[in-house]
Amino acid sequence: MLDRRQLLAYAISLVGASSTGAMTAYAATGSAGAPEHYFSAPRRALLDTVADVMIPRTDTPGAVDVGAPAYMDRMMAHWASQESKAAFDAILDAIDVQASAAHGKRFVMLETTAQTSVLRAYDAASLADPAGPYSRFKDLLMTAFFLSEPGATVVLRNEEVPGPWRGDIPLSEVGRAWAY
Repeated sequence: MLDRRQLLAYAISLVGASSTGAMTAYAATGSAGAPEHYFSAPRRALLDTVADVMIPRTDTPGAVDVGAPAYMDRMMAHWASQESKAAFDAILDAIDVQASAAHGKRFVMLETTAQTSVLRAYDAASLADPAGPYSRFKDLLMTAFFLSEPGATVVLRNEEVPGPWRGDIPLSEVGRAWAY
């Protein structure tokens, strides 16, 4: 015959065993069965290259250094609507097509100067609509970059109390922009 303590011990172990099995299954499949990556390997290489041209490494880390393309990939896999996914795919494909038309090579195969010229031409054509998909693409890249620790602490400066308000300071006096 079971007493109350033994019954509670069995109930707790049963609940623990079932939740452990559920957590193991969840860990094996990722978050609720969603894929870890959205972009295929070639498209991800294109995204990395585009991000590297848009935010290159200088005296501070670039977009690839801080993991901004990986962030965008995870956002597409776990959060984005089908419409956003299709729009971002179309943007990357259009950049690649424009590179092939202008230089006879895929975007990732071009030299940095040619990549920059392709993106400048694409910017000029695509940024006419400030609410369009290309603007959202660039916004997500910038957000991913500046949400990273290096983007927020190395590229931007952060000072809790930067001093008195002076609205007319020349940028040359302060250097980089400040994050608040």
